[in-house]
Amino acid sequence: MERHASKSGHRRLVTERLTLREPQAEDLAPYRLVVGEEEAERELRYGLSHWRAHGFGPWIVEEVGRTVGLLEVHYAGPGVTGIAPDEVEVGWMTVEAERGRGFAFEAARAAVEDAFERLRPPWIVAYIRPENAISIRIAERLGFEHVADGLTRSGDPMRIYRRKRPRTP
Repeated sequence: MERHASKSGHRRLVTERLTLREPQAEDLAPYRLVVGEEEAERELRYGLSHWRAHGFGPWIVEEVGRTVGLLEVHYAGPGVTGIAPDEVEVGWMTVEAERGRGFAFEAARAAVEDAFERLRPPWIVAYIRPENAISIRIAERLGFEHVADGLTRSGDPMRIYRRKRPRTP
């Protein structure tokens, strides 16, 4: 994985097939494509504010310049049962037509590696709805382990996965 910053200082991660880039104010279209019209503006505003406040946040995932997903990396925040607000959480969403091509795994692997190196948290968490077998498999392939069950902000059940930071020599 390569890390880049554009002339404007915006961060990018580059993998074999993908570019993960820090969202910009004009990125409403990629958010609409992934999360839908109703959630797009709110999600984009949240992502931009998280980057400004903390120096990290969600990534727009692109293959050859076209959006294939979003990769969330952020502080969990309040309201999730079973996860502390200051824990770093990761989550992935892929455009429906692009699912099954390994984009979520590839993007998440790069983002998790970057988060461990830059932020140095003791672990990263992922919370996943129990019926989301594909995301559970991705988390497990990434080295996350199921550690507990909890509730989303809306009160839905979720499984909490955690991956400890790798030891460095």
